[in-house]
Amino acid sequence: MSEIAATDMVPSRAVADRPTRTRLAYLDGWRGLSIALVLIGHFFPVPGINLGVLGVEFFFVLSGRLMAEILFIERYPLKKFFKRRFSRIYPALLVFVVIAMMALSGTFIAFKWKAALTALTFTYNYAGVLVTRAGALDHIWSLCVEEHAYVILALISATVTSRNRVIPLLLALALLAMANGAVSYWVFKLDYEATYWRTDVHIASILLSASICLLKAEGRLPAVMKGPYVALAAATGAVLLFMDPVPTPIHYLLAVPLLALAVNALDFSTPIFSNLLSSWPMATLGLWSYSLYLWQQPFYKFVYEQGSNPWPMLAAVFACALCSYYLVERPAREWLNRNW
Repeated sequence: MSEIAATDMVPSRAVADRPTRTRLAYLDGWRGLSIALVLIGHFFPVPGINLGVLGVEFFFVLSGRLMAEILFIERYPLKKFFKRRFSRIYPALLVFVVIAMMALSGTFIAFKWKAALTALTFTYNYAGVLVTRAGALDHIWSLCVEEHAYVILALISATVTSRNRVIPLLLALALLAMANGAVSYWVFKLDYEATYWRTDVHIASILLSASICLLKAEGRLPAVMKGPYVALAAATGAVLLFMDPVPTPIHYLLAVPLLALAVNALDFSTPIFSNLLSSWPMATLGLWSYSLYLWQQPFYKFVYEQGSNPWPMLAAVFACALCSYYLVERPAREWLNRNW
């Protein structure tokens, strides 16, 4: 990481291709929708569709769009990029893992320091498949995929300077990852976790969205994909393709590309959809989404495996998440960004 962010690289990357992104409320709302789907899927499951898994895909395609904007369009300095990623992710994660390890000791989802270490080193998505599982940390697989994607995209941005080369490279890697998942699941008969927890498979969601984002920036996105109802129609189609009995690989071969298109087509969307996403409840959920994501897992396990009442468990999720956001996540991020 330090080599990628060498000081002598910063001046050349500091000149952005266009002005710095303005914060778009409908993207905060998309993030809020993502965590809402995860919470509903975990605490109030809807028959016929795994909303928790779908919510993760909403997160991934948003991440792909944002990373493409930051790394390939703004050409954000890599040293600063990784510092800001660390300040955004790590303090809240560290506090969650340490508190959960102590608080859950003696329960059916207790975990030891070795499992904690795989979460804190972003290796849980492979360790959970190949070595051992820790139910309270199972959600960290998706954070691992995202962190690995940051590194891979940063490496590509540092070594491939032409967008005309970046776009086909990202598309090729995404297609390989999608094929990898289909073969692993259908041919080698691996289960869902052994297939779709892996970065070499699931990075496709992020890369596809990044590719579409860059096509849009280059003005090469077909006009038919810029219609006011494209985002809503694509998102709706993706949801339908995630429903049973559609085979799992189809979710990632067809539904995820639709979601990647949807999050990028939000810029052209009808005000009805974009205003709904920009509303205070959705945007606020998006603000809290990372802390909610971290803290929902242990309480979800009590509901899913012990039959606990979901309402008090969900209330506890929000209590822990708000404490995490206002006492750890936001203060740590602001302090690190200001002083580091």
